[in-house]
Amino acid sequence: MAKTRVITKYNILAQAFHWVVAILLFGLLGTNLLRELSEQGSGMREIWLNIHMSLGILLFGIVILRLVWTKITRQPEPLPGMRITQLFAKLVHVLLNLATLLVPIGGYLRIASKDLPADFFGTAIPSIIGDVPWIHDMAKIGHGEYMELFFYVLIGLHVLAALWHQYIKRDGALDRILPWGKPPTVA
Repeated sequence: MAKTRVITKYNILAQAFHWVVAILLFGLLGTNLLRELSEQGSGMREIWLNIHMSLGILLFGIVILRLVWTKITRQPEPLPGMRITQLFAKLVHVLLNLATLLVPIGGYLRIASKDLPADFFGTAIPSIIGDVPWIHDMAKIGHGEYMELFFYVLIGLHVLAALWHQYIKRDGALDRILPWGKPPTVA
């Protein structure tokens, strides 16, 4: 009987996807803050918005690639623990993945529904829907203050769980996603 190798650590590409997504999320939150702090109608406000749009479109593409990579490669088994904590961890991961897909779509629809092109690092992505005010209003729900707060909560929960695993449980969870982390021992 052939023995299947147990995977205890995420592969290097999965790790890269994770950290690139994290960096892009912080970049999006930062560029949005800088845009809001810029004077209404100023050139700086437009620059920050264009960088924000570019990072959002990039995030959308990377998340799709990440999800495809997750489906075509073997992933480590969830860490042992109470069923409720495993379900909660799965829920937070699913919500993070959904949000990183849906929020950029909402951002694009906010711009496109005003019949404006989105900016992707200087390349205009034309509106595919034209001027549709009701879509603009709906897109604000998925790409506005409430979603920003929701992201803060999800990211906070994710970081707190990582710190809990690292410093309270000491089960090597963080090492599984760090390129320099040591592989956990398999019993």
